[in-house]
Formats: sequence, structure tokens, C-alpha cells
Amino acid sequence: MGRFGGWVVVMIDCPDAATLQKLEAGELGDDEAERVWPHVEECPTCAGRLEGLRGSNLDTRVIRAALRDEVSSDVPVEKQSASVASTLVLDEGLETVSPTKTVGGAVSFGDTSRSTDWSIPDYERVRLCGEGAFGTVWAVCDRVGMHRALKTIDLSRLKNANVECRESTALEAYCRRVRRHRNLIQIFHVGVQGSLLYYTMELADDAVSRKTVRDTMPAKYRPLSLHTVLGKGKVGVTTAMEVALRLLRGLSRLHETGMAHRDIKPANIVFVDREVKLADIGMLTTNTATPSQVGTPAYMPPDRQMDLTGDVFAMGRVLFELLVGYEVETFPTLPETVDRGEASGAGWDLDRVERVIGIACADHAVGRYANAEQMLEELEACRDLTLASLFSDLGAVEQPVRRETSVDDTTARVLVAVVNVLPWVLGLILAIVVAQKLL
Repeated sequence: MGRFGGWVVVMIDCPDAATLQKLEAGELGDDEAERVWPHVEECPTCAGRLEGLRGSNLDTRVIRAALRDEVSSDVPVEKQSASVASTLVLDEGLETVSPTKTVGGAVSFGDTSRSTDWSIPDYERVRLCGEGAFGTVWAVCDRVGMHRALKTIDLSRLKNANVECRESTALEAYCRRVRRHRNLIQIFHVGVQGSLLYYTMELADDAVSRKTVRDTMPAKYRPLSLHTVLGKGKVGVTTAMEVALRLLRGLSRLHETGMAHRDIKPANIVFVDREVKLADIGMLTTNTATPSQVGTPAYMPPDRQMDLTGDVFAMGRVLFELLVGYEVETFPTLPETVDRGEASGAGWDLDRVERVIGIACADHAVGRYANAEQMLEELEACRDLTLASLFSDLGAVEQPVRRETSVDDTTARVLVAVVNVLPWVLGLILAIVVAQKLL
């Protein structure tokens, strides 16, 4: 039995391999997907089978489009035909876009001899932002002049190295299942050009000027990440707690879908239009309670349980570094260098915050918060929201004391009123009698 979209779904039989493969490829109809997803999320056996498919099969919609006309590994990427352009738009309200004319290359940043040809449609390359073994991130400009971040993954190199393309399945899951959130990076467009899988997303603010990139790209643009910020030292307690709360809200949205990020670290947390966002969804996967070596060692729990509790551990580490900088000798205990006076003045109980970090960063998954929502609730409870100052202000103004009245008090008041009025009533009656006799 599972819950999907507010409906309770009962499913007795596990889906067969073909159904799981269609589910991962996004080929099941909505009704069928709503029946299968809840079962897979609650059945450890099916979750493990689905993870196995991701590790051995690249047969998703986007990947099949890339490999439809398989290119020989002997042909250099820059000489491959640009005619194979399959584009899939996963933004709300948009439909599949037909292949369009290729936009010519633009001036790139750094060593331009590595790639002199630019064959991705509709995006003009502006500046190199980062590079890995199989992927590259560029700052690009689209047809209407908007600057985006564009990541490319070389499928031919992955295939030759016999490496699975985790990013493809992560993209499918993220775009289909995770609703937009102000603290999660937004993906606009996914496409395939030749042997390159690519997708565009929000572009981080400029680390040099600390300004949002709009119409004009700064000459020395570098993406502004939390790693850049922490490289200059710790931040104030108030700022640190606010950043952590916002990240946990975004991560809670991700965990609601049963997805684990598995690579939370300052370098994967960026600022877009001065808002903090959790980025880099390349290792996103369904929540599986099996040990994994995937992730960044410093932000992985000792038990290597890279599920929702693994994300919680990484968030506890990030919060610790927000408060103390990259001085991790005392982790997870907060050192005396943390300004507890500032924390107290801002209403934060650092002793309770330290306990939250300790639970989040427990050695074993059973000792950690089960998900980001639990950690968020505990962290929010560390803020002192008492109304002491309000009552203090009220005490400065003298107010008349009001005493509650009982039944006996009411009776006494009635009797007093009758006694006070009685002489007047008697006098009125006597006057009337005298007047009648005189007449």
C-alpha cells in the first residue's frame, strides 16, 4: 500500500523488469505510473531492482535519442554531424521543440584549443565555468539574451570508459517528480546534440562583483557558491542559521518525493539572485538504505549510508562549517570561537543547535534524523520565540486591575442597587398619593 498525490494506492504484485524499465524511461502512462511509483518507493526489493537498472542500462528517453544514430568512437566529437539534434523541453507548459539551426561558436574562457567548435543549438557559449572528466559547465546566452548555465555530458566518452550515465536518470527524476522550490536549482531545458547530453539551468551570481548576471556577463565571471563564501571565513550566526533553514526547506521538498541528493557540500550550493539554492543533481537517486561509495568523502557519513539520512549528515556538516568556517577539528562540537553572545542576541540557543548537529551527524543512520523535514523542525525549535519582551513592554504601562466577579459578588451588587433606589421609589409613591387627595 502506498500514497500518491493524496490517494492511497494498493499494489500486491511487484512490477516486472519491463515495467520498471519503462518507468525509468518515462514511457508509462500517468495512470500506470501513479500505480507503480508508490509501490517501488515502499518496496526495498523493487527499489533495489530499479537502482540496478540505472547502473546497467542507459535506455531512457533522452539517452536513446542520443544513441539513435550511434557515432563511431574513432570519429572526434568536433567532427561529428550536427544534424542529429533531438531536443526535449521539460519546463511546464512547453512542448518538444523541433531541431533548429545551429548557433555559431563564441569566445570561450580559458584554454580554447580543447574545443573550437560549438554545435549546441540556440545557445551561444560565453565562458567556461567548470570542467570534469565527462562533463563541462558553461555560461551561455540564449536567443533572447538570457544568461544560463549549460552543462554538457559526453556520452561517447562515458560509453568508451564503460561508465554509467547517472545524470540522465537524475534529470528524468528531478524534472518529472520534484516541484519547483525557491531553494532548489531550476532546470529549464534538456537536449541532445550529437554525442552530447546537455541541460540548462539557473546561472549563479558573480563571485567577483556579488551581483546577479542579467544582460551583461562580467569580464571575470566566476559562479558564487557557498564554498567561495566560506573560503573567506565563517559567516555571522544569524546568516548561518538562515542559510541552513532555507537549504533544509529545499531539501525537504526533494525528500518529499523519496529522492536523495547524495552530494550536498558547499561547492554544490549556489546563490542565484541572492537566494541560496541546492544545485548539482548529478547523483540524485531514489532513497535506498544500502551503503554507497558515491559522494564527497568529507560530507559522507561514516556508515556510507547515502540515502535521506546521508543528506541529513551532509547538511549537519554544512551547518557546522557555516558557524565555524572550515575549521573542522572539533566537528561536530562547536568550538568556543563561535560568538554565543551574537547567537543569544539573535534569539538562537547554540547549545540546542549543537545538539541538532550532533544528531544529524551521528555515525549510524539509526541515530540521525530520518529526513530533512525532521531536522528542519528541530532546528527551527532552537530559536527563542518567547514573548518576554512583549510582556515587559506591557508592564511599563499601568493598567487598572480587573478582578473576576463571582455569583456572590453579583448578588451583593444587586442588593446595594436596590437599597439605593428604594428611598426614591417610596418618595415617588408618597407624592402620587398626596396629589390624589388634594384633587
